[in-house]
Amino acid sequence: MALLCVFCACDVNELSSLREFSRAYAGEYECFEATLGGKDLLGKTRFVHLSLERDGTFTVSAKNKAGLSAEKSGSYEYDEESGVLTFRAEHGGKRYEKRAELKNGAFTISHSLGGRELVLKFRVKG
Repeated sequence: MALLCVFCACDVNELSSLREFSRAYAGEYECFEATLGGKDLLGKTRFVHLSLERDGTFTVSAKNKAGLSAEKSGSYEYDEESGVLTFRAEHGGKRYEKRAELKNGAFTISHSLGGRELVLKFRVKG
């Protein structure tokens, strides 16, 4: 550990900020499962991607098979200790917040939509 500090020209107290700087969780994710009320939604889409930027913003984009696309952006935070991603976005004048546990490069977001449960499962793209 001390040897690493010599090469990085930093002290041990700066390591936590280095960890935050690296943001290994930032990057591209693909939706590999999407259901609404238990019914498959991915069969109707070309893709659903989520991008976590290093600056704490996210963008989710989707395109259906008819070629219509949609995009939504917001902010996110990652808690290193709990492994929880917290997403925040606004829509229709309302603020929304969703939490998801990031585990082995994958996470699930659930949301009640018209009395049915929307479930989106993401994993690191690649």
